[in-house]
Amino acid sequence: MTTAVGITATSVLGLALLDAVGLQPGGRVLDVGCGRGDITLAAARRVGRSGLALGVDASLTMLEEARRRAADAGLAHVGFVHADAQTQRFAPLRFDAIVSERGLDAFADPAAGIANLARALRAGSQLAVLSRDDPDAVPAVLTPVGFVDVDVARAHDVGAWIVSARASG
Repeated sequence: MTTAVGITATSVLGLALLDAVGLQPGGRVLDVGCGRGDITLAAARRVGRSGLALGVDASLTMLEEARRRAADAGLAHVGFVHADAQTQRFAPLRFDAIVSERGLDAFADPAAGIANLARALRAGSQLAVLSRDDPDAVPAVLTPVGFVDVDVARAHDVGAWIVSARASG
């Protein structure tokens, strides 16, 4: 029973992240720290076959499960990359949105990680991350690398915040 509650909370937070970036059909989204691909698969359904959902994670075991789940769901417009998102060289200006339920937790250097991700976003695109700690720490990392319209919103009643921002340009 405890596991089911955890899954439900994660799904609610993941959907809130996707809502925060305003995914549209045909959009291109990157899910950082995608794990088993829950949010990536939900994003793929939102952007449809004309879009792209790409998940990135440092755990090969988790990615194998995510790939299997995507194949079982028949989602051919979803992909998964085994990499450290903090240093992975993503194609510049490729994505309309970046989401991360793990927030900045996985980054040894959050500022460098966010700067790296910012290069992959098109101007005016959205980024949304979950913060389980100090919600003011995330805007302090986003603003210096050029994110604007930073918004911090309480994420349901789970002691977390969704921080969203728009890539300037």
